Amino acid sequence: MRLAIAIFLACAAGESRAEEPLLGTIEGQRARVTVRGEVTKKQAALALVQSIVADVERRFTATRDNPDAPVTILLFSDPARYREVAETTGPLISEWGFYLPDRRLAIANLGASIGNLRHELVHPLLGDDYPDIPAWLNEGIASLYGSATPGKHGFSFLVNYRLRDLQHALASNTLPTLAALAKTTSADLHGDDAMMYYAYARYVLLYADRKGTLRELYAELRANKPSKHGEILARYIDEQAFRAWARKLRY
Repeated sequence: MRLAIAIFLACAAGESRAEEPLLGTIEGQRARVTVRGEVTKKQAALALVQSIVADVERRFTATRDNPDAPVTILLFSDPARYREVAETTGPLISEWGFYLPDRRLAIANLGASIGNLRHELVHPLLGDDYPDIPAWLNEGIASLYGSATPGKHGFSFLVNYRLRDLQHALASNTLPTLAALAKTTSADLHGDDAMMYYAYARYVLLYADRKGTLRELYAELRANKPSKHGEILARYIDEQAFRAWARKLRY
């Protein structure tokens, strides 16, 4: 997929302080992303946004004739500056980053981790492709991009710190079934067991990716009602094989 990138350098004399400095705009097959903020390596940040758009569109989003509505992502290399701007949107949701769908605004703390950019940008890209995407699938895919490395054929998803929460649940025999995962809500993903559910979703999807079926799994989930999602997961993921695989992973 060819991406067009138009980089508009902000002129210091003309830049309005009502908005964060414009770093550039990225155009994919569907996505239109305005990148603003204050970063130490602007070109690298823009190149990363471009590569994320390309990878998500290649792996997941359906082809359409018309582009999606523009989305803005704010990036900050200084965590203090991130917090200052993030708090102008309302109560601070996260020290790392978040996405506000009603405002089509994402914000990421690059000072904490460059993975925060990858994670938060994925949310609007998936949300435009799959407006009713379940929270577990949305956060699971975004979490995959949070720990990933670029390569010749796109991003490779890595084992990361969330493995500890998954293996703790396996060891204590408290990991829910795949059918239960398919029924989780946004409240579950942000409740008392949030870390376990984030880890569970991420590693189920990593397992599918390593089996070469993640793209097809996502497309089938998108094409079917949530009531069918448990059945679909069961066809793509052998639950006992997944658990055995997850127990052997190391981070």
